[in-house]
Amino acid sequence: MAYEQEMRQLARQLTEKHGNLVEVQCVSGHHPCHIELVFADGHEIVVGKHSGGVDITMMKFGYMGTGPSCFHAFLNEAGFDVAYEQVTTMKAGTILRP
Repeated sequence: MAYEQEMRQLARQLTEKHGNLVEVQCVSGHHPCHIELVFADGHEIVVGKHSGGVDITMMKFGYMGTGPSCFHAFLNEAGFDVAYEQVTTMKAGTILRP
């Protein structure tokens, strides 16, 4: 659960700095991962290859495990009403909006 708490904290920090998370583009899930986050102020973050540390690159989708659990925690904290099960079954090309 420590990873999920860090993702929640990161979501709070990013939304405080850039405004609400307004769109999430789930381009590919985990081989390789590519998730695009778009914030209210226009700031964009691309989640890509895992850095090996505890950071935003831990977020993944499309399977059951730590990556989707982290992604779910981040989304939940950022105001998205998405169940963990939805994250684990998401397909490439999914676009989320609050």
